[in-house]
Amino acid sequence: MSVGMKLSRLHFLKSLSLLPIAGFSVSASGSAAKRSEESEDVMYSEYDPRIEVYPENLRHNAREIAAAVDGKPIMAVIKNNGYGMGVVRSAEILEPMDEIEGFGVVKLSEALQLRKAGITKPVTLLALCHGDELEEAVRQDITPMVYTPLGEELEQLAQKYDKQIPVEVKLDVGLGRIGLRGEEIFEICRDLHQREGVAIKGTFITFTEARDFDKEKIERFSEAVSALSSEGIDTGRMHAASTTPIFRHPEAHFDMVRPGIGLYGVYPQPEDQREKQLMDLRPAFSLKCKVIHVKQLQKGDTAGYGQAFEAQENTWLATLPMGHADGWQRSAAECAKVRINDKLYPVVASVSASHTLVDLGAETDVQVGDEAIIFDDQEGSRPDDIVKACGTSAYDLLMHLNPQIPREVV
Repeated sequence: MSVGMKLSRLHFLKSLSLLPIAGFSVSASGSAAKRSEESEDVMYSEYDPRIEVYPENLRHNAREIAAAVDGKPIMAVIKNNGYGMGVVRSAEILEPMDEIEGFGVVKLSEALQLRKAGITKPVTLLALCHGDELEEAVRQDITPMVYTPLGEELEQLAQKYDKQIPVEVKLDVGLGRIGLRGEEIFEICRDLHQREGVAIKGTFITFTEARDFDKEKIERFSEAVSALSSEGIDTGRMHAASTTPIFRHPEAHFDMVRPGIGLYGVYPQPEDQREKQLMDLRPAFSLKCKVIHVKQLQKGDTAGYGQAFEAQENTWLATLPMGHADGWQRSAAECAKVRINDKLYPVVASVSASHTLVDLGAETDVQVGDEAIIFDDQEGSRPDDIVKACGTSAYDLLMHLNPQIPREVV
């Protein structure tokens, strides 16, 4: 072939993308395509990754946590797109529950999304906010977090909108990330306390999740709040415990708790929490796709970039349309398992941007179109099982899921 006739890899792939795929229909009447619930203008292939939401599991987890903390109010932390499930979907399911006091997010955009969706319970923005952003938060009844001198700005907004503005004061007693330390705790809280247009609704910390140090942090927090109270400063409700401290430090449940990942049925440290049966948490959503190709490899054949997999015997491989661009972890190769037709099969080779390879063994009945479960609420294919097998983080597994993946309530 002459140089002029050669096709680059890019041109070749582009040309293939223009060809129809056998057996695939994009007609509105066909079953091979889906439209996103979020947008009627977006169409997805039935083979593509999808997230299925289990509302009752989410509600069950909230009740389990409430029971574990003796009925104390819950600020449901649904940050980072609801740990992958969807921030609005999470709030809509949880808001009717008496156990849920309100919601916490770390992005103003998510707080505004909740208000736009009609969520009426308190929404706390666990992030820095000032200027026009602070005004919009106040206008939308979003509770700001304070750890900088915002008293004067808040007072002006209170006068402009003729209402008292509730705030959450963040203390830093050891994590070193954000929050008030030392004398500035007293300076800021005194200033807020004396302003008619501002009310300290709560005072809180974030744990380091280092066991021994966190016990010291509980003491520091309690001492700081006691010192403020001795000056007549109302610090509102004390809260400190996210999911892991709820398990580890009952003495830190205080007046309210802030679970995040636990609400979604995932244990941050499965070996320390799930295996000891400290709480019956159930995964609140699953990640699934469908097999797009099945082929047989002969002994010695290779697959994956860099020939990452070599068949030791004749074996069958299934290709899934799920890769690290979707949020699936590269580390899943050689440690995770995928459920197809109620059997668990190992992920092999390498996880590429858009594909995952699964070793089906010497004989198989798996076919194109069969459902592949990346994770769900079944024993053996829970998020915790992947975390344990791959030595990865539950947060990485959930929070990196592409927000464009369609989410469906089942």
